[in-house]
Amino acid sequence: MKMKLLCTSLLILVLLSGCVSEKTFTTNDIEKIKLALMKTETFENGISYTIQLKNDSDLVIKQNNVFVSYPIKHGESGLKGNQYTVEADGNKLDIQPGEKITLHVFMPFEGMGDQSLLGIDNPNIQLKGFIETVDNEHQFSTGGSLIKE
Repeated sequence: MKMKLLCTSLLILVLLSGCVSEKTFTTNDIEKIKLALMKTETFENGISYTIQLKNDSDLVIKQNNVFVSYPIKHGESGLKGNQYTVEADGNKLDIQPGEKITLHVFMPFEGMGDQSLLGIDNPNIQLKGFIETVDNEHQFSTGGSLIKE
């Protein structure tokens, strides 16, 4: 009887140790991760942006990369994406819930080609990252216009 009770207890213990509670994330969590333009400075050789990333979600951003690009003008009033992006300085690992970090991006004029073809007044920002775990299931991306009107 004692042996049966011991074996049953061990079986239950093994089964319970296999049950791991994993945090999942939703688009609502991603919407709580905010990127805000804090400062813009124009220099002779480019434009500098200071950006704040704030994690208002309840989850840890394990890894992130923030990119800025100028859209390409398409027709009279259209814009399309640009493959040329600049990665922000200051990206970090393990951004905790409620934490804010400051990022800096310098967009040089050199190498841009014809600036009249670019939407310099309307830069795009993109955040690519991972929530809680760095794997394909926990990867996310968000972005939009850097300058909110």
